[in-house]
Amino acid sequence: MNASEGFPKVVWAAGTFCRRMFEVLARAGLARIGRLGTAHGPVETPALLPVVNASSLILTPQEMVEEFRAPILMTNAYILWRGEDRERVLKEGVHGLLGFPGPIMTDSGAFQQHVYGKVEVSNEDIVKFQAAIGADLGAALDVFSEPDESRSHAEAGVEETLRRSEEALQHRGKMALAGTVQGGRFADLRTRSAEGLSRLPLQIQAIGGVVPLMEAYRFAELAEVLVASRMGLRPDRPIHLFGAGHPIVFGLAVLLGCDLFDSAAYAKYAYDGRMMTAWGTRRVRDLKRLACACPVCRDSTPEALRRNPSLVARHNLHVSFQEVQQIKQAIEEGRLWEHVERRSRAHPRLLEVLRVLERHVDYLERFEPLSDGSPFFTGPETIWRPVFHRFRKRVLERYRPPGAKAALILPEGPRPYTRGYRRVLRELFTQADAHAIVKSAFGPVPVELDGVYPVAQSVFPALPGVEVLEAAEAFLQAFLRKGHFEFGLLWEGAESLEELKRRAPGSASGGEDLHRARAIADYQFGPEASDALFRGDVEFVTSKRTHRIRNVLVDKVHVLSLRASDGLYTLKWAGGQRIHRSVEMPRLRVVVETETAPFNRQGRSVFAKFVTDADPDLRPGEEVLVVDQEDGLVAVGRALMNREEMLAFDVGPAVKVREGSD
Repeated sequence: MNASEGFPKVVWAAGTFCRRMFEVLARAGLARIGRLGTAHGPVETPALLPVVNASSLILTPQEMVEEFRAPILMTNAYILWRGEDRERVLKEGVHGLLGFPGPIMTDSGAFQQHVYGKVEVSNEDIVKFQAAIGADLGAALDVFSEPDESRSHAEAGVEETLRRSEEALQHRGKMALAGTVQGGRFADLRTRSAEGLSRLPLQIQAIGGVVPLMEAYRFAELAEVLVASRMGLRPDRPIHLFGAGHPIVFGLAVLLGCDLFDSAAYAKYAYDGRMMTAWGTRRVRDLKRLACACPVCRDSTPEALRRNPSLVARHNLHVSFQEVQQIKQAIEEGRLWEHVERRSRAHPRLLEVLRVLERHVDYLERFEPLSDGSPFFTGPETIWRPVFHRFRKRVLERYRPPGAKAALILPEGPRPYTRGYRRVLRELFTQADAHAIVKSAFGPVPVELDGVYPVAQSVFPALPGVEVLEAAEAFLQAFLRKGHFEFGLLWEGAESLEELKRRAPGSASGGEDLHRARAIADYQFGPEASDALFRGDVEFVTSKRTHRIRNVLVDKVHVLSLRASDGLYTLKWAGGQRIHRSVEMPRLRVVVETETAPFNRQGRSVFAKFVTDADPDLRPGEEVLVVDQEDGLVAVGRALMNREEMLAFDVGPAVKVREGSD
């Protein structure tokens, strides 16, 4: 399945899985805060599932509720199936056995294959057992792929896992079922496995076979596995990462689209005398003091922790749940990339992950909101974030300069650049046929785009380092090779202006409102749509305080408003009409079922279940035209998803409508 072609919408049988829908509440790229409905209540994701073993409890499920407010647990169905609690759990159910009122997910025993080499249960029997004990979420018995096994062995495991996932659907009863992506370290097998699972009516998608990578600190390979898996998985289903028990990897997992992760590590590490932190692990025996503010460490001593593993387990869980909350906060603030970059500096092997993500920036950019938060520089890897990659790409592909002969290359300075370089620009535009480009840390910035996200909103140091400066030079040269100017000149003071007067005499109009307004429209909508928007008699309404453009009127009609928050346009109905008449399908469009279009004409949001197609180049946050299946203009608004998400989701809004035709 090619994700760009969209995923077929899956409608569950009435009364069977209607309570188990997954809805996205907030997002940051592939990461999302969501609501997963289950028979025992909703779960907010990202969610950590502490693993409990009924026969060996270091912390009870009751304590999980009272002390940690754990929303969901995991237990191993295979251990229950072959253990002394088998008859009891069949009689009382897994919720009765554990005494836990919330949702419970069960594992099938696939990990025991990794530990012991085999399990003594069939896929059919373990799935039926999970359904019989009342698990909310269960799993098919996948074939665990070891990271270093041969390709042929991994490929056979993928095919058998897909067969078992399909078989398990016949035996799940009313239990929501997870199918697991396998494929070892082979990216193409991971994607193929994920695509196969996406074709099945599963409620949960899982990624397995990664514990050995995490245990060996092979984080770069883990990142490759996550990206390859995510490329083939449906975006409308929550993704569980099996065995991601250490908080050091939670941020990375969420950044790459994982919504659920289980942890038995909190207990295993405690029995082994190890304390978790968000940046690594400490041996309890080495502690001289407790530099931690969790409830356990506030009221304890190193000696007490050395004597009592349950205290260490409590600490480990407090740290784990705290990291989940910090990740959610980062998503809501638009700072998840910053959070992950900082966490990656906890270990050299984690830092390698950021280099891996550079290679996948085109894929990651497809899900990145058009504007979100204030990007902070944390290190040289920051310049490769999807939001900066998008800016460079759009400037290279969409920017149309004012037709000046020369380019004056200005160094990074106070923002907005047009204010910091006001005197220089005034002289430049009136005394030379030249335009100004700022050589920023993340790419060349034409001065008329200095208010566009992420230019004005990002925070970079004055001295970002040699690696960043070398990259900035490469970005600039790529821009200059487009041939917009006959020559470029680096700013070296007043003498540079004198040289420009000699080599490019005349004047330019690059600082005028009209060119700025057009350049922003080029960047945001593309040149064809920009031409349509500005065809006619253009007037501007400007801010009395900043003198910046606020509204754009063409032929006395309001077509655009410029947002102060991100320097981009809000599209008005009249502007949408202009684009619709001049730009062909599917550009800038979201297509809805003709039968539901009247609701959107009245200003109601477009829900994903009624979207039939959309422009593949749309990103979350883009201004869009809502059209019916005959390309009749219905409304204008802001996209909340990209195309593949709109075509996959059967719940939740896809476009927030601003103005409808009625």
